[in-house]
Amino acid sequence: MLNPDQKKILDTLLSSVTRDQTLWLAGYLQGLAGGDSSVGNVGGASANKPKVTVYYATETGNSKALSLGVMKALKGAGFKTKATAVNRLKPEDLKKDEFAIFLVSTHGEGTPPETAEKFFGLMEDAPDGLLENLSYAALGLGDSSYEIFCGAIVTLDKELSRLGGKAFQDIKLLDVDYASHTAPWIEETVGALNKLVGDTGAQQPSVMTFDAVPEVRTGKGYTRLEPIKGKITDIVNLNDRGSKKETYHIEIAYEDDVIYTPGDAVGIILPADVAGDDVTPRLYSIASSPSLHEGEVHLTVSLTSYQKEDGSIGHGLASGFLSQIKEDDEIEFYISQNQLFNLPADEQDAIMIGPGTGVAPFRSFVYERSERGAYGRNWLIFGDQHAHCDFLYQAEWQEHLAIETLTRLDLAFSRDQEQKIYVQNRLEENADELMGWLDSGAVIYVCGAKDPMSKDVEQTLIKIIAEKKSLSAENAEDYLADLEEQGRYLKDVY
Repeated sequence: MLNPDQKKILDTLLSSVTRDQTLWLAGYLQGLAGGDSSVGNVGGASANKPKVTVYYATETGNSKALSLGVMKALKGAGFKTKATAVNRLKPEDLKKDEFAIFLVSTHGEGTPPETAEKFFGLMEDAPDGLLENLSYAALGLGDSSYEIFCGAIVTLDKELSRLGGKAFQDIKLLDVDYASHTAPWIEETVGALNKLVGDTGAQQPSVMTFDAVPEVRTGKGYTRLEPIKGKITDIVNLNDRGSKKETYHIEIAYEDDVIYTPGDAVGIILPADVAGDDVTPRLYSIASSPSLHEGEVHLTVSLTSYQKEDGSIGHGLASGFLSQIKEDDEIEFYISQNQLFNLPADEQDAIMIGPGTGVAPFRSFVYERSERGAYGRNWLIFGDQHAHCDFLYQAEWQEHLAIETLTRLDLAFSRDQEQKIYVQNRLEENADELMGWLDSGAVIYVCGAKDPMSKDVEQTLIKIIAEKKSLSAENAEDYLADLEEQGRYLKDVY
């Protein structure tokens, strides 16, 4: 029993906490007393409920963030649960699950996130009836401006059904405004699970008792449905005479109160007279620092060119529009958040691999880390065709080297010698240094073309790890996958 002074302290504490914090405190005290500290049992839910595994496949972190809200609701209803990415999952691994929830983002036109491609391929090859004991729910995050809306989760749902899995509720597809719809879906899903396990009297978690999507900014300026207007303040061709490329540095000023972080992208809304029937926004990595370039976003845009059937040269819809834009022109855009491509901790080292326009976010990284006074080292590995005309942001990188906000710069210009040299060749040449940085806790970032660049870089990293750690290729692949799970191998590829 508490004495009066202790009770007064406790009353003061309880008057300032939320309901969630009260539930946590109750479970914590019960655990100290030797009881079951599961949050699920605090509300009187059954202690014998089965485990529900939450699987997510994410490109920018939204599905992963959503998994936290789902887990919290499941625990609140008394279910045992855990969340895991599908990156290293095999179809046969799902045989151990009686109940599962799948949260899958769609990347581009109906394709799964890059990290989930292997799992989707394995699912297609798996034998019929493999998962006949699985009951599942499926939710997809997508963008209805694409022709194939939420294609990844639709594909997965069909494969789960073919393998014998049984959906305990209808598949749910959410658009870019998903944040306002997730809490009701979670509540509905937990209710369906309660009925499935025979706990019809269980109290349902209120939509107010959990954050369905933690740390996701919403509203004006954060989706294509609510873009903001900016004004072009500068546009410069970064390539010099003799280059076969046109790469533009574009600066956009805005007055709205929107926030971005290094690693985020800008979604450009094309004018109707340019886009025609194609209303899909174009995403470009942000190349500016929110601390240094307040009220601005900078982009690095490569003009896409191709030969038409009649022999004339055509240009990409968005890059063609942006290459012709003028100072003082207005443009509509929004911030596309990427929670899986963030800055490292101030004390961590960063290894940044970004050929071509893949260097854009690393310009943001280096400026932002400099402004913050981060003391982790920065190593940039950049590549393009020719040093004399394709060295994007050359003067800036040289200045960063001089003031030591950039620790090391390695360059790979593929066409300046008979044998082509790419960023992965520089990694091999500096394998010992690379492993030294990794052993010190560095984060590896890769940005740019998915195929072949990012795949070639990944195979080179696996080869280096195998050689330097005396591992088999399979174990080296697992080593790199472990780094990815730790948030120390991050990719933004397209």
